[in-house]
Amino acid sequence: MDPEDVATCVSCGLCLNDCPTYRVLGNEADSPRGRIQLIRDLVSTPGEPDPQVVSHLDACLVCRACETACPSLVPFGRIMEAAREDIARRRSRGPLAALRRAAIDIVTHRTLLRVLVGLATLYDRTGIRGIIRRALPSRLRAMESLVSPSEGRAYEPSSGQGDVQLFAGCVMAAAFGDTQRATVRGLERSGSRVGSPPSQTCCGALHAHGGLGERARELARENVRAFSGTQGPVVVTAAGCGAHLRAYAHVLENDADAARFAARVRDASEVIPPAEAPRPLGRRVRVAYQDACHLAHGQGIRRQPRDLLRALSGVEIVPIADPERCCGSAGVYNVTHPEVAGVLQRAKAAAIIAARPDIVVSANPGCMLQIRAGLSEAGSSIPVVHLMRFIDDPGSVLV
Repeated sequence: MDPEDVATCVSCGLCLNDCPTYRVLGNEADSPRGRIQLIRDLVSTPGEPDPQVVSHLDACLVCRACETACPSLVPFGRIMEAAREDIARRRSRGPLAALRRAAIDIVTHRTLLRVLVGLATLYDRTGIRGIIRRALPSRLRAMESLVSPSEGRAYEPSSGQGDVQLFAGCVMAAAFGDTQRATVRGLERSGSRVGSPPSQTCCGALHAHGGLGERARELARENVRAFSGTQGPVVVTAAGCGAHLRAYAHVLENDADAARFAARVRDASEVIPPAEAPRPLGRRVRVAYQDACHLAHGQGIRRQPRDLLRALSGVEIVPIADPERCCGSAGVYNVTHPEVAGVLQRAKAAAIIAARPDIVVSANPGCMLQIRAGLSEAGSSIPVVHLMRFIDDPGSVLV
C-alpha cells in the first residue's frame, strides 16, 4: 500500500453518484471515499481484519468509474488491490482460503480451462440445461445463466514472429477463439504480421483483484519473459486484461522490462484502423456499443471502438442510458455478489432493450456473458458479440 495513493483522496464526494455499489446499496461505507477511509483504518490496525470492513471492501466492483469522476486522480483500482492483498495475507490460512486460491488459479491452466469450456458448451447444447435450471434456487440460477458455449475451437498461440503481437489471454483463447482469429484477420488486413508467443499465460487480473498479489506478480513476470524477444505492440481484446497489462510497471515496481512491456500494450481498437468490413452489411443495422469499465475508465478508450463501428456502411450507433455504468460482471463479482450484480445487470438490459438495437457490441468477455444472460432473462434475443468479431464479418453475427 502506497501511503501517497491513499492520501490523494480528500473525501470530496464527487465520486458518489458514479459508484454503482453506492447507488445500489446507499451506504457511505460502500462508496469510494468510504472504502478509502476503511482502508486507512485497516492498514493502521494489525491483526485479523474486521469482517464488516472486509465485507464492504469485497462489495466493490473495482469498475474504476470513481477514477473518471475524481478531480484528484485517486488511483482507486490499485489502492483496492493493495488492500485486498493485505486482507488475504492476514487471512491466508485454512481450507477455504486454499480453495479460493485454487478456484481463481484455474484460468492459468490452459488444458483444464479448455476442458471446462468444452463441458459448458456440451451442457448448453443438450436438453438437460432447461431441466437443471428450473430445479436450481434463484442464486444458483443466476450463476448458471452465465454459462455460455464457446465460439468455435480455442485459439492457439504459436509464434512470436511478427511486427504485432496478440495477447491470447486465458478465457479469450479458450472460449472466444473466433474473436481472436477475427482480430488476427483485422490486423493482417491493415498490413501487420501477427505473432503470439506460446509461452504467454493469464494476465493475472483476477488474482490481483482477489488479493492474490504474489501470484499476480508471478504471472506478470512470465508474460514479460514470454514477450521479451518480440517486436511491436501487444494487442489485447479483453478490456480487463488490457487495463492490468498496462499496469505491469506498477505490479512489478522498479522492473525496467515490465515497464517496457506495459508501454507496448494496446487495445485492438487502437491498432486496427477504421475500414469497411470485408463483407458489407447491405442494410441498416442499429448497434448498441457497451463501454466496458476497464476500457472506458481503466484505459480511457471510448472513441476508437465507435470509430471502427462508424466506418462500417449501414451501421447506426444507438445510444443507451447510463452507457458507462457497470453491467455487474467485474471478473467474478457476478458469482460472488449475485444480488448487487443482478440489479446492475437488469438495469443494463433494460437500457439496451429501450434503445431497440439489432445487436450489442462490447470489448470484454465478462460484459458479453453478463449482458447476454441479462437480456435472455428479460425475454430478449438481441445478440451480443465482441467488437472485433462484428467488424470482421457483421452479417455472420446478426440473427
